[in-house]
Amino acid sequence: MSQVPLGLIGLVIGIPMMFVVIWLTYMVHVYTEKAEALMPNSSFVEANKKTFSHAGILGKSVRNGFLTIVLLTPVLTAKRGLVDVVEVKNFPSGLKRMLVVSWGLNFLFCVILIVFGGYLQYIE
Repeated sequence: MSQVPLGLIGLVIGIPMMFVVIWLTYMVHVYTEKAEALMPNSSFVEANKKTFSHAGILGKSVRNGFLTIVLLTPVLTAKRGLVDVVEVKNFPSGLKRMLVVSWGLNFLFCVILIVFGGYLQYIE
């Protein structure tokens, strides 16, 4: 296969991924504290703030990612006593959707890029 189509495929994967990363950076900076404020009785929110607050934007990213995982798995985290189920049910659906879709797109593009890199290694 020629190098031109492979480069175009890389661009088709890479450019949207860069937009998603820029969006995630903005979303993490703006919405992390707002989302954590909606869950004041959850013990994991306070623990994450103590642990990752000194790490800057990377710490906010981790806190935001953990919050998204908790919103995706409320039953598991409620069994462990980390989250109040009522707070998760009362969490605004628009904000929840934005968190899940943003992190999901980032995960999807990373997996696609890994598969494409594996394909490139395979054809060489």
